[in-house]
Amino acid sequence: MSSEATQRLQSGDGTEDSTQRGCTSWLLISVVVLTVTTAFVFGWGLGAPNMYNKYTEPFLKGEDPCVVKTVASTAAPLALDNQNVVERYDPGNNELRKDGDDNVNAEGRPLSDPIKEPFSFVVELVKGIPQTVFLIGAFIGAVTGPIWPAHFDRKRTVFANYIFCFASSLCVLLSAYLGKAWLFYLSRLLLGYQGGMACVIVPPFIGEISSQRVRGAAGAAFQLALTIGILIAQVVGLPSIAGTCTGWGWGLAIVFLLPLAGLFLLFLLPNSPTQMITKYNDEEQAVKDLKKLRGTSNVHADLDILRDQSRQNSGNKTESLSIPQVIASARYRWPMLVTVILQLSQALSGINAVFFYSSKMFEKAGISDSNIPYANIGTGAINVIATIFSVLLIEKLGRRALVIYPMAVMVAVFGVLTVLVQLNESRNSSTLGLVSVVFILIFIVCFAVGLGPIPFLFGSEVCRPEARDSVQSLGLVANYLGNILLSLFFPALNSILGGYVFLIFLVLVLINVIFLWFKMPETKNKTIEDAERFWKIPAAPSTKEASLLSPANA
Repeated sequence: MSSEATQRLQSGDGTEDSTQRGCTSWLLISVVVLTVTTAFVFGWGLGAPNMYNKYTEPFLKGEDPCVVKTVASTAAPLALDNQNVVERYDPGNNELRKDGDDNVNAEGRPLSDPIKEPFSFVVELVKGIPQTVFLIGAFIGAVTGPIWPAHFDRKRTVFANYIFCFASSLCVLLSAYLGKAWLFYLSRLLLGYQGGMACVIVPPFIGEISSQRVRGAAGAAFQLALTIGILIAQVVGLPSIAGTCTGWGWGLAIVFLLPLAGLFLLFLLPNSPTQMITKYNDEEQAVKDLKKLRGTSNVHADLDILRDQSRQNSGNKTESLSIPQVIASARYRWPMLVTVILQLSQALSGINAVFFYSSKMFEKAGISDSNIPYANIGTGAINVIATIFSVLLIEKLGRRALVIYPMAVMVAVFGVLTVLVQLNESRNSSTLGLVSVVFILIFIVCFAVGLGPIPFLFGSEVCRPEARDSVQSLGLVANYLGNILLSLFFPALNSILGGYVFLIFLVLVLINVIFLWFKMPETKNKTIEDAERFWKIPAAPSTKEASLLSPANA
């Protein structure tokens, strides 16, 4: 990039320089449509299943989800759950009680707790299979994600993404009505693919249509939409809405309405100016889209940057690099590695353990069964509020500070949670349970302001256009591998270790934050060249690398 273009990025009042334009109406509309129809859907897939576990678990065993069994020392009667009421048999008093009532019978005598099922590692492993299938789909979506923009423009890849949501919703509805468990698993696989693919194609799209001045805030909107999707899915899953033995199918499927609206709205949006110039050599369309996005006819600053990027890549048309090509090139090693560590930090931070198995965690913390759904919603609400603050702060404090310092706080929180939950195992204190929940909420805030949004946008800020999709994909592969392991083994580890399970997350977060302290550059209002100088990457590819990265070797 020329020194003049770089200087324009770092100075100016935003009136002459199109790279310093703020959030225009078309940029806002574009970001809202792109995130609500993709990231929101992914968040729904993450948050909704936890609200229906008591129905989907028996359904997947071939049992009627409207018939609830309890485990007691003697045979217990079965009760229909159409009114979302569970009757439990008390062997000590030969009485029945309803969940949500005080733990006494009609005469005011205390009821003994039902006997718990003995721990089984295999049973706990099986309970995590639906979320594991979802994450396997996301993993496949992340791996194959770069294929889509290699063959289609950015808008067409989003259209393709919608198809997987439609297919998933159809499968889960058919599963609920036909009683076919395999359709449920297929639905989870398809929606997982939608989410993994969306994480590869949408953040770079948003980065390429955003001005340098608001690129971080616009990129954080992806995570914000995802967290809102989790929250709304939790609200819809309440017993008064879709959280019933007959409504869970619609509760999981209804999210298809958003991509349905997106089919019509996406036609109105501008395409990626970066892709129009570097991939299709269509400067006329790029100028048209830039004028629409920036709200001004003077877009020369943006055009100069895109032309410089195209020239530096040895030609007017840049082919996207494959994952093996990116891995083989020393030029992309540090951008790739730091992006991967950021995504892995997000996965292994423990946040998805909170949302996948929040009910079990709140039970461990001493929250009553009747209040657990509302505690789940509370975590979702805190996550959304904290992510909103992240959008507001990301252009003020920068990416590095919002990642590293909250991660350091998370290490301390995990240490405190270990002590609190272990104490509560023996004391069963409601006070300790409440304090534990407060620290869980502190953890969610720390995650939401940094590790939540920044890994999705960081790769786009430090990678050149030709490597952007593959580096994003590699980061997400690491993310989903971590989440797959977490979804498989966390229920069993939580049962075996109790509060000590938080020590695992403490160690993982500590290792990652030390690495990022030394190797993560600040990207706020910086160019790709600034990041490359931080990593001491040469200004131009060597002759050998240029040959390796040429389209003929793709």
